[in-house]
Amino acid sequence: MPILERTMVDIREEMALLALDGRFSVSEVALRYGVSRPTVRLWRDRFREQGRAGLTNLSHATHRCPHQMSEQLEQMIVGERKRFGWGSKKILRRLADAHPELELPGRSAVDAVLQREGLIAERPRRRQRPRWLPFRSRYTATEPAELMTIDYKGQFRLKNGEYCFPLTMVDNVSRYLLACEALGSTRLAQAWPVITRVFREHGLPRALQSDNGPPFGSPNGGLSTLSVRLMMLGVLPVYGRPAHPQDNGSHERMHRDLKAEATRPPSATRSAQQKRFDEFTNRYNVERPHEGIAMQRPAHVFSGSSRPYPRRQRTPEYEAHLETRKVTTTGEIKLRGRPIFIAQSLAGQTIGLEPIGDHLYEVHFYAFRIGKVDTDQNTFI
Repeated sequence: MPILERTMVDIREEMALLALDGRFSVSEVALRYGVSRPTVRLWRDRFREQGRAGLTNLSHATHRCPHQMSEQLEQMIVGERKRFGWGSKKILRRLADAHPELELPGRSAVDAVLQREGLIAERPRRRQRPRWLPFRSRYTATEPAELMTIDYKGQFRLKNGEYCFPLTMVDNVSRYLLACEALGSTRLAQAWPVITRVFREHGLPRALQSDNGPPFGSPNGGLSTLSVRLMMLGVLPVYGRPAHPQDNGSHERMHRDLKAEATRPPSATRSAQQKRFDEFTNRYNVERPHEGIAMQRPAHVFSGSSRPYPRRQRTPEYEAHLETRKVTTTGEIKLRGRPIFIAQSLAGQTIGLEPIGDHLYEVHFYAFRIGKVDTDQNTFI
């Protein structure tokens, strides 16, 4: 009897049928086939709409190669560019959504129109100086609300003479702009209410990524107050690598759009500037197709976290074999009769110490390992 070979389309059809069956959740189907939940949803929805024909890989080749373009279509392309300042991919996606009856040209033809009209300018690349970053790790997210990123777009002066410090938060997977706030400084006292508001509205992420500037990181390489607060909520603080802006590339790209569309010229007051930020946020989330999410719009992709913001701050629970110590107001603990400095930001907190050698202890804070104590050298490393 010949061996029946299963094709990728067969496997996708099996996934789609299981997901539509009702007896299995999307998560269960994803686990069974070793794929992500968005992948299961993709083939489930395509099969429901198009049947087995929708399970084949879509060709990336252009459907036609037009050599001429109507004057009306050129005007529409130029109008989209002047209105939003976006590139050919996003312009074509918006035109396809708004005018499905039109036969649209390829990207090169659109770029040629924009070039001819003087609407494309070269952007100089900004070189960044390498720097050392503390408490560094990498986090790769696969689901919306799993990894959020946070940063300040450089300050600028409003027309009334005050400085504005735009604080932004973005969902890494869906590109959804969670917050864009016109703040008066980079102090944590102003940033933290924005962060907690996002967490309350959308749930807790698994990790929050930032650079090491204030108030996110600690200049001396220790734990910052923000990182301590995040860990108390069960959120991993993540810092980018030195001289690697691509670690937070999508966030940086959004900042370029924010600067171009909502800060030039600056508004007269902070409240007026905030109104422009709100308009930009809606446009960015609802209207703008994004290349990083297959030209979808963030509002169509984003879903909140299943981890709600806690009503009360929980206390850390450590396993029985861990020794616990309370950090003093000066950031120290006493171990084997000697004071050891841990971090000023942990003052008043209880940490857990796990013996891992003759002179070494692994330091735990809530669910996280934050370093080691060397009693021989009397240091926290």
